[in-house]
Amino acid sequence: MRARSILYLTGVLAGAPLAAQSAARPGIAVLNLRFDGEHANVLEAGDTAVVRAATSRLLAALRASDHVRLVDSGSVAVAVAAAEADGNPCDNACARAIARQLGARWVAKGTVSKTSNLVWILSAQLLDAATGRVVLADGYELKGDAARMAPAGAHVFAQRVERAIREHGAGPVDP
Repeated sequence: MRARSILYLTGVLAGAPLAAQSAARPGIAVLNLRFDGEHANVLEAGDTAVVRAATSRLLAALRASDHVRLVDSGSVAVAVAAAEADGNPCDNACARAIARQLGARWVAKGTVSKTSNLVWILSAQLLDAATGRVVLADGYELKGDAARMAPAGAHVFAQRVERAIREHGAGPVDP
């Protein structure tokens, strides 16, 4: 019994710095990337899968970060669906409101546009949820195999988001 108590206490004490570190990391809400095929020369059934893969890579990279705390993507998706129930897409003001509602200091959103089978564009932004200021606005021309290049572009964006948040600090969230 005593050995179990010591092991338990050791585990609790060892986990305390991790919990404090996790709470100190600024929260970021990430809206699923949107597909835009308006200017594509040909739309194909797998086009939206490319965007889902890019979103997955963006989320995975930020989830693995030691510098930010990713808000649960399911909670973000539910909030976005509720906000878009009127038929209007979630714009920057909507994204900021969702981030604040979920306790995030930052919000990231973007679009993957297809122009042809070999050229796609990833446009993404990082917004300060409190002020509405666009802290980072990136655009990447993705040439080649979209299934490989779109997630790679999303990964680069995630790295830039992490760096921008480190440079701008955590700061409190204004409700």
